[in-house]
Amino acid sequence: MLRIQNAILFRLLQSVWPTGLAALFLCGAACLQVVGQGLVSDTGAIQLRGASFASIHAKASAGESLRIVSLGGSITQNGRGHTGLIPEWFRKRYPGTEVIGVNAGLSSTCSHTGAFRMDSVISDNTPIDLLVVEYAVNDDQDAGHNYAEAVRGMEGIVRRAQKEGIAIIMVLYVNEHLLETVQEGKQGTSLRAHRAVADHYGIPSVDVVIALAAAIDSGTMNWKQYGGVHPGGDGYAFVTGMVTDALKSLLKSPSAADSNPPIPSLDPHNYSRARWSAPSDADFQGDWLHGHPTRESLPLGGIRKDYLEYPLARSDAPGARLRFQFEGNAVGAFVLSGPDAGSILVSIDGRSPREIDLFHRYSKGLNYPRMIVFAEGLEQGCHTLDLEISETHHSESVGHAVNILYLGVNGKQ
Repeated sequence: MLRIQNAILFRLLQSVWPTGLAALFLCGAACLQVVGQGLVSDTGAIQLRGASFASIHAKASAGESLRIVSLGGSITQNGRGHTGLIPEWFRKRYPGTEVIGVNAGLSSTCSHTGAFRMDSVISDNTPIDLLVVEYAVNDDQDAGHNYAEAVRGMEGIVRRAQKEGIAIIMVLYVNEHLLETVQEGKQGTSLRAHRAVADHYGIPSVDVVIALAAAIDSGTMNWKQYGGVHPGGDGYAFVTGMVTDALKSLLKSPSAADSNPPIPSLDPHNYSRARWSAPSDADFQGDWLHGHPTRESLPLGGIRKDYLEYPLARSDAPGARLRFQFEGNAVGAFVLSGPDAGSILVSIDGRSPREIDLFHRYSKGLNYPRMIVFAEGLEQGCHTLDLEISETHHSESVGHAVNILYLGVNGKQ
């Protein structure tokens, strides 16, 4: 009966509110109980870390427009989730203020990709007031990053945003593996790394996995109701309710001192100076195709529309090479790894090459996006990358293909 009443009320709310706000209001009894009974605050799922968004409040109260960018993987790319709900909440809180929500989510990508994308996210010179960032799930299940790798990606994003004066809130989403580790009294690697970055830089965060574990323990929500790795309506409302609770406090917190000393790096090899470089910046030898991802150029595997306008350098010929000269301390590439993904031999400054397998467990039916760092921790300066397509490939791959969308450099300071 309650479910039927809720459905009727939801349709009524939809007639006067945007669908997202209707869902947020009516996120289900479980969501309301978790927040209403203080279960979220009691678990420490919301951490403000002394941050203040007073400048955002002042700007919005004065009727100036706000720009909110959401950066992450597919959880972010779903516009019906927090990416749409948070700007809607701001519009309701500050009626008459233009609130521009920018969806910078890109399915399957990790914090390394996010760090290398930051240049393009902020490149149009339009001020960004708030960055909502999430990569805990994809750093865990897609990229499989170790602790140092997860720190370097997220720290790169945070340092770049702070350099631009952008306020940040971090949302630590959950998959079954991360949930199980918390229920066992442990910490997942990506969660531990991202929390360390948040602690180091005083970034407010919403720890979904802690809150959901508490809700499951109390019987007010379960994994199915939450929606799984990609949350359903109840799950997104559950998360957004915590985010907006945090925002209420952050918006009214007094401003911090104007002149704060620079914060030293948590990891000196973080990707705060990461940028993409077009394939045309390299020198190619052998049989390479240059263009954009199309069915003709990528004959096997699904092609997501997100990448149709990206530049592409492709070869499936063992022995085909490229040479790329760069200045920085790390280099890699953003690639599409499909059913025919091959292996590459990479060498820095003429040293002995190492072989890197481009095939991913999700490559069997999809040209899967991957940011692969070939070398890092190099001495800051000018270097040369030599890349050659190997004669070998993964046992489950059906070819030797290398599909480069962008080369990536963590540049000079």
